[in-house]
Amino acid sequence: MDIKSMLVKLAEDQAEKMQDEALKHLSSDEFTETLATKINEKVNIPWINEEKEQELFEKLVDVMTDMLENVFKGK
Repeated sequence: MDIKSMLVKLAEDQAEKMQDEALKHLSSDEFTETLATKINEKVNIPWINEEKEQELFEKLVDVMTDMLENVFKGK
C-alpha cells in the first residue's frame, strides 16, 4: 500500500469515528433536553404552560434529530 492510500484510509477512518460520535451525541437525551430548553427560552406559546412547551420542544427536537441521523446514514 502506498503512502497516499494509507493517508486516505486514515482520513476515512477518522471521519467515520467523528460521524459515529456526532450521531451518538445527537441521539442523546441530554442533547435533546438542552436544545429543547434553549428553544423554549426563545419561544413563548401563550396558551401553553412552560412544562408543556418543554415537552413539545423535546418531541420536536427528537423528530429533527431522527431526520438528521437518517441524513448522516444516507437513508
